Amino acid sequence: MELFLSEHAALISLSILALMFVGFFLELLPAAALALIGAASFLLLGYLNQDGIASAFSNSAPITIGAMFILAASLRRTGVLDALAATVLKVADTSTMGALLLLGATVSIASAFVNNTAVVVILLPIVIELAQRLKISEKKLLIPLSYISILGGTCTLIGTSTNLLVAGVAHESGLERFTIFEITPVGLVTFACGIAMLLGLGWLLLPKEQGDVKALALDTSYLTDVFVREDSAAEGKLAEAVPELTKKGINIVSLNRGNQRLAITQEGAELKAGDRITLRANLEELITLIDSGLFRIGIKLRQHEAGEEEHAHATVTPNDPNIGRRISDMSYLSRHAVTVRGLTRFGSLPGPNLANARLKAGDRMIIDGTEVELRDLATSSGLVIDRSLKVEPFRRKRGPLAIAILLAVILSSAVLGVPLLITSMIGVGAVLAFGCLTLNDAFEAMDASVLALIVAMLMVGEGLQSAGGVEALVSGLEPVLRMASPFWLVLLIYLLTSGLTEVVTNTAVAVIMTPLVIAVGGQLGIDPRALVVAVMFGASASFASPIGYQTNTIVHAAGNYRFSDFLKIGVPMNLMVGLATSLAIYMFYLH
Repeated sequence: MELFLSEHAALISLSILALMFVGFFLELLPAAALALIGAASFLLLGYLNQDGIASAFSNSAPITIGAMFILAASLRRTGVLDALAATVLKVADTSTMGALLLLGATVSIASAFVNNTAVVVILLPIVIELAQRLKISEKKLLIPLSYISILGGTCTLIGTSTNLLVAGVAHESGLERFTIFEITPVGLVTFACGIAMLLGLGWLLLPKEQGDVKALALDTSYLTDVFVREDSAAEGKLAEAVPELTKKGINIVSLNRGNQRLAITQEGAELKAGDRITLRANLEELITLIDSGLFRIGIKLRQHEAGEEEHAHATVTPNDPNIGRRISDMSYLSRHAVTVRGLTRFGSLPGPNLANARLKAGDRMIIDGTEVELRDLATSSGLVIDRSLKVEPFRRKRGPLAIAILLAVILSSAVLGVPLLITSMIGVGAVLAFGCLTLNDAFEAMDASVLALIVAMLMVGEGLQSAGGVEALVSGLEPVLRMASPFWLVLLIYLLTSGLTEVVTNTAVAVIMTPLVIAVGGQLGIDPRALVVAVMFGASASFASPIGYQTNTIVHAAGNYRFSDFLKIGVPMNLMVGLATSLAIYMFYLH
C-alpha cells in the first residue's frame, strides 16, 4: 500500500485537488470545511508532514490579511466610511452627476486600501437612493458598484486579501517580496479599461427593469423619541444644525414642544430643554446617540436601580397581552425599571412617535436595563429577550487617528520598505491602544472562515508540491505552453485563473496557481513575477458570476438580479479587461 501511494503520489494528489474543486463548485460544504478535509487527506496519505503544516502557519499572508481586516474595521468603527457615504448623499442634493462621480471615486479609492466588502455594504443604501433620485432602475448601479470595488481593489497589494495571499505564497516560493504599489501601474490600466467598459456597454447590457430591492433591509430603522436635556449643547440650535442628528443613518420625523408641532427649520424652532424630537435611526446611530449624553432617549416609567445597564432586543410574541397598546401604556414598563429605546417593524413603519406607537406581534424593540431587570422581564412578559445584542457606538473622535494609522502603515511599507506584516501588526496595536476599536471588534473583524480557508489551502499547496503534483502539471503543460509567446502565456494564465475563480473560491485558485506559474516560468525561462501578477489579477477578475466574488453576491441579492444579468455584462468585461491587463503585464514586466 505504501509503495502504491508513493509511486502514484502525483496522480493521487491531483485527484484530491480535482475532487476539492468539484466540491467547491457544487457547494457541498462550506469552502473552509472542504479545504480542511483536503488538508487532512494529504496528512493521512503522508504527502503532508509536520514541516509542511508549520510552513503553512508561518506564511505571512494569513497574519497580514487578518491585520488588514482589523485596520479596515477601525475605519468602520470610527465612522470614517459612513462619513464618506454621507458626503455622497449631501452632494446629491445639488448635483446627481457630481454624486455619481464622487461615489465612483469613493468606492475605487476606499477599495484600494480597505476590505471592499465593507465598502459595498456601507454604500449599498446610498446607491439605491441615488437610483431613486435619478429615476432609474437600481439594477443600473448595483452591479457597477461591485465591479468598481473589484477594480479598485486590484490597484494595490492591500486592496484585496487575494493579492496579499498570492504575494505571500510567491515570497515563500523564493520570489522577492512585493511592495504595496508595485502592481499599481497594471492596476490603473485594469481600472481604466473596466470603467470604459462600464461606461460604454453598461447602459446597454445592464437590466432596465426595477428590482425588488432587498438592500433596504440591511439598514433597519428604529423609531425613537429624543428629549433635549437641561444645559445640553444642543439647546439654542436648530435640529438640523446638531451634528449628532444629521448623520447618514438618522432621519428626523418631527419636532414637538409641548402639544405644538414645529417645522424643524421654522423661526423659533431652536431647540429648548424638554423638546421632543421623533426620529428614525439605524441601530449603530441609535446606540451612538444614547452614548452622546445630549438627549434623554426613549421611554421609562420607573427609576432604574443601581447597576450596569446593557442593550437587549425584545421581540413581541403573538400572545403578548400588550398587543394593541401604546408603548407608553405597556404594563411591563410600570413593573420593571427598563427603558424602551426604539421600535422597528418588518415591512412597515410604526408611528407617529415612539410613545404612541401601538404594539404588533413581531415588533422588535431595543430595551435597556440591568441584567437582573432584563432576566425578570423575560420571565414575566410576552417578550422574547435577546441579550446577545452587541452594538458599540461609533467612535468618531478617533476617526482621524484611524486614518493616520492606516496611512502610516501604508507609507512606512511603501516608502521605507518595512515589510507589510510588521507595519500592519504595529498598526493593529496602535488602533487598539488609541481606542479606535475594542478587542472584541478586532476579533469579529478577522473573518475566521476566510483565515481557516487560507491556512488549509496553504497546507494543500504544500502537500501538492511534496507529492509532485505541481511538477507533474508543469511537465504535462510544458509542450503546449512552449508554443505560446510571453504575451499569450500571460493571457492564458489570466483567463484560466479568472475562469476558475468564477466557479470556485478565489483563495483556492490563488494558492494552487501561484506555485504552478512560478514553476512554469522557471521551465520556460520567463520572469515568473509577471505570471504571478497575472494570477493576482485573474483571481480578482470575477465579473461573470454572482458567486465568484463576495461583493457580486451581495449586490445580486440586494438588486434581485438574475444569473444571466451578470453573464451579459460580465463575460465582455472578463475578456476586454483580461486583454488590457495581460498587455499591461507584458509591457511592464516582460517587454
